[in-house]
Amino acid sequence: MLVGLCALGFIFGSLQNSARIKQQPDRVGNVIRFFIEPLAVPLSSTTRGIADFAQGLASARRLASDNRRLKQIEQAMQMYSESMEFKDREIARLRAMQGFGPIVGHKRIPASVCGVSLNENRLTLNVGSRQGVKLGCPVECADGLVGTIEEVGSDQCQVLMLTSVGLQTTSTGKTQLVGALDVNRNPPLLGVVRGENASTLSMTFFDPKAPVQIGDLIVTSGSSEKIPPNLTIGKVIQTESNEEFGTLKARLSPAFELGTLDVVFVLA
Repeated sequence: MLVGLCALGFIFGSLQNSARIKQQPDRVGNVIRFFIEPLAVPLSSTTRGIADFAQGLASARRLASDNRRLKQIEQAMQMYSESMEFKDREIARLRAMQGFGPIVGHKRIPASVCGVSLNENRLTLNVGSRQGVKLGCPVECADGLVGTIEEVGSDQCQVLMLTSVGLQTTSTGKTQLVGALDVNRNPPLLGVVRGENASTLSMTFFDPKAPVQIGDLIVTSGSSEKIPPNLTIGKVIQTESNEEFGTLKARLSPAFELGTLDVVFVLA
């Protein structure tokens, strides 16, 4: 078969050379192209496909490595973005605290949160009696009232957070309530606030028919011992009327967020 193919190739080559010398049409080439070209196109596409597939297999490890690297870059960018957003919020809070005006009868003692006890809803601050901190002093952050000083050492103190008010007793053995006002009503509605659970406050209004609405802003009234007026407490998220007992209660979302507490003021 090989000898036959070689002979056939020799004959076709001789005929093509003779045609070129005589300047005649290359009939042999035309015949060959007529039979070969219909097969050449699909064969060429198949060959390119096989070549691309082989190249993909050869590059698979590199592509997988590049894909992992791009995912790592994406994760790093996301973490960087989240970190920058957190820093921006922290800077905004610090700037807001710098703009706090004076409170008559109180001085602000800056402090850092150096410990958190979730079970007891307490914070540990890095200031104490040597800095002028006393029992019962209120503690505020950029968003509003955080709680009151429950224990004082020479250079540290413990804060009972507002969400614990009413759930635990103070050092005097009495349940602490915070006088509060709904400032979105005219005239403002008076009541008292206590902690309901670790993330919610409860406010009882003196007027059982008070027109409280969800979203109303609640601030301190100034009637509580050592706590000045107009410190933000939170916003109303639910109301509950008990006609049988003639009471009106509202659930509040506290103004502060535990995860953002870093720098606070003690109002001594």
